[in-house]
Amino acid sequence: MTTPDPVPAGMLSRLRAALFPPPNHENTDNPLGSAFALTVLGVFVQGLSRFGYSVLVGRLMGQEALGEVNVVISLAMFLILLWPQATGSAASKFVAMARGRQDRDGQAAVAAFTARSAAAGAGLLGASAVLLGAFLLGLSWAHALSAGLLVLAMSGYYFARGVRTGNNQFVTSTLWDALSSFVTLTLLVLVLLGGWHWALLLPLATGYLCFALPSWPRGPAGRPDPALRREILVFTGWGSAHLVAASGLMQLSVIIGKTVDTDAALGLYSAAVSLATPASMLSSAMLIALSPSVARMFAAGDTAGLTRQVDTILRTMVTVFLPVFGVGILWAEPVLLVVFGREFVGAEHLLVILFFAVSATSFNAANSRLNGTESWGIKVLAAANGTGLVLGLTTMLVLGPRLGITAAALGYLVGSVCSAALPLLVVWRLDRMPWGGVVLRIVLGYAMVLGGLQVLGEQFRLLPTTGVTLAFLAVWGLLNARDLRPVLRTAAGRLPGRRS
Repeated sequence: MTTPDPVPAGMLSRLRAALFPPPNHENTDNPLGSAFALTVLGVFVQGLSRFGYSVLVGRLMGQEALGEVNVVISLAMFLILLWPQATGSAASKFVAMARGRQDRDGQAAVAAFTARSAAAGAGLLGASAVLLGAFLLGLSWAHALSAGLLVLAMSGYYFARGVRTGNNQFVTSTLWDALSSFVTLTLLVLVLLGGWHWALLLPLATGYLCFALPSWPRGPAGRPDPALRREILVFTGWGSAHLVAASGLMQLSVIIGKTVDTDAALGLYSAAVSLATPASMLSSAMLIALSPSVARMFAAGDTAGLTRQVDTILRTMVTVFLPVFGVGILWAEPVLLVVFGREFVGAEHLLVILFFAVSATSFNAANSRLNGTESWGIKVLAAANGTGLVLGLTTMLVLGPRLGITAAALGYLVGSVCSAALPLLVVWRLDRMPWGGVVLRIVLGYAMVLGGLQVLGEQFRLLPTTGVTLAFLAVWGLLNARDLRPVLRTAAGRLPGRRS
């Protein structure tokens, strides 16, 4: 009888180095294409955990149960916007800036200070989640306590991801995303098989903790000087206002939807939100992923490189992501049918509206420019998104009595378009960016998708939808040939057979 060969020591050491790397002190960044690819992969695998909840709960327990679970998740997601998630953005920016100045002690001090800030906010908001869930939303104590734990776990996740991003450790983040998602989905299956519905949210919290705890800053570290501490806290405060305005609208739309329509309608909206949420996470992750390189260039005084980087980011995101959302809009009905079943096909119009809204927030190159450079940039973002939040909530409240749950989706669309357009206009004017053609292509892309919906009508038909989709992609490829060629060359160069 033979025994299997042991795992080579070199492989174990490389895996250990990738999972538990020391802080990176190099004044360099991953290539833009690599940062994009790793971030997208990490968001994809992490999004599976959240998406898996909705699919399994919706299929096994129905619309009303799906609506209840999503209300709990929306509460937790909204509360972390009030401080903890912004500490991840702050850690990402200020760690990257210290790295750009080659200040090793400064890197450690920033990481430790932002960790304490994140922990304090998470503790306070976690307790608030328990009380709000039990007494305001009428949740069972098991679900209310799960909401509090979910706030703690998600806070740690977003902060730890920011530290890794500031250290340019995209590979490490992606590996932990994969491991934590595997833990989440495995535990979820066990909970469902065991019939422990009281523990339905615990696997999600456990997965986030698996990501956060190994990445939490450790070791001796000094304190940033008072001026820098104040700058970090001010940035975090404005960042929180920006995140609440930019990302809180979707979570509030779920909560408001519960008050303007039936539980069954809320279940339909929850299915649409569950499909749109991974795309919304992509936008947030892109901002975190791209801001460090912008911040490092700004700290190093590389104004020309910064401008080129922001321009490349916008062109790449528009070229790649607009057709992805366009195809999702054209195929909304079969997507709902395949993922959730025929019971949820009635959410098609809600999903179309949400895909339009989320696509508008995904072209966030201007957000990276404002978030990662001058201190007033985050205030511009907060003001723009605050305006969008007010307009979105107003739309929901005014149209809610007449349109029901559809008003929640329309309000999110109005707020998203406003919060995306204003920063784009500011950076376009401020840096004199050559974005006239890019904006025109965005308008033409949306017009083609709307035209396709008009041609196809309400009844889904496979062959006409396939034809319209192929025509849309062909025309989009021709319109974006100049910006598409570098993307294709980069992708082809990363294929195994093309590497030298």
